[in-house]
Amino acid sequence: MALTRKNFLLAYRNRTATFLRILSSFFFLLLIFLVNEALKGRYAKDPYYKDFPEPPREVIGGIPACVPKDGAKCWTFVYTPAPDSMRGIGFSPINSFTSFDDFKSSASVSNCEPRLVCEEMFRVHRVVRGIMDGNEINGQKMPIPSDNVLGFRNQTTMDDFLFDNAGRVQGGYVFSAPSDRAVTFALQINSTSSSIRGVWQRPYITVALPMQTQAHRSIAQFINPGSKMEIASKLFAHPAFDVSTFEGIVAPLFLLGCE
Repeated sequence: MALTRKNFLLAYRNRTATFLRILSSFFFLLLIFLVNEALKGRYAKDPYYKDFPEPPREVIGGIPACVPKDGAKCWTFVYTPAPDSMRGIGFSPINSFTSFDDFKSSASVSNCEPRLVCEEMFRVHRVVRGIMDGNEINGQKMPIPSDNVLGFRNQTTMDDFLFDNAGRVQGGYVFSAPSDRAVTFALQINSTSSSIRGVWQRPYITVALPMQTQAHRSIAQFINPGSKMEIASKLFAHPAFDVSTFEGIVAPLFLLGCE
């Protein structure tokens, strides 16, 4: 009893320190609560955490411009096959050619043999130019500059370029065009997700779908000039999922251990 009275007198005489010791735990709890609420508010912008009983229809737009990082050169997309370039760093589709003879005799085209291979490259070139010239974002024409696009002779040389320039190319097309009525493609993209101001940017949504849509539209117009196409997507209907954060999971266990 005497020891309790002594400790009470010491705490009373040093009231400021006693007050801070008592309230420090409450401030700590308040900090954890605020951090957890901030994280929940940040992730709440993600469609995964929203209630979508009937998701809206969203028209897939054009290919966004590649944003350079750390001042490095960035390419919107690359493709194959393309004729060899005089520059030796990939073919840049600067010009639009209306005929195969103009394409083959162009000063920018080199080593375009044999003829069947060169004809396929000409078809691919027209499709690529259609992708570049017909690019639209939010209903506005946003042509892709030729210096942001590179073509390569085959997939091996394109893959080598992608490995040597990791993170500097949004995606690549591997075209196959054996005839004017048979044009197909495979798509390669950088699948690394990134967060911009709390909103996750998914390459499949922001890059892959626009690249795929633009290629289908350009191929359709190449086969049937004057044709129009609009492609839209919808999220899968789902209820709102609970936002689970690391702080919200660990904090109760931490406080229980402290007690």
